Amino acid sequence: MLTVTELVQLLMAFTGSMGFAILFHIGRKSLLPASLGGALAWLVYLAVIHAGKGYMIASFLGAVFCGLWSELWARKLRQPATVFLISAVIPLIPGNALYQTMNSLVTGEMRAAWKWGIATVLTMVFVAMGTSFVAAVFIMKERISDKRRTQDSGRQS
Repeated sequence: MLTVTELVQLLMAFTGSMGFAILFHIGRKSLLPASLGGALAWLVYLAVIHAGKGYMIASFLGAVFCGLWSELWARKLRQPATVFLISAVIPLIPGNALYQTMNSLVTGEMRAAWKWGIATVLTMVFVAMGTSFVAAVFIMKERISDKRRTQDSGRQS
């Protein structure tokens, strides 16, 4: 069951994703799916954290969800997947870790800066891996489908 804090986090993920969707001028019909994708990606993140997995795995699986969500809505609304992906992935960006990295650098705490900096970079790598994995699967699927279509059309001639 979700706590009040987690419900607020989901609402903020939705709002933050919508803010970036508006900032990037995506169309009206894409606004709700892009924003909802951010909230649901954060829900996946929270579920993985509740399951006892680390934040890296949670970030990766949240990003995989973002990729799937984006690819499916892209096909449904006939738009590029990035329209949905960029807004949906916003809640997964490690803002606190980035802040702590910069704060540690400014205050001269180099050991803490390294610790937070590595956590920030690794989290972003896992987010990139999650979205890239889904994109690669969908690209391979399209290539296989295209190859089959050309082979079928060649047999009919």
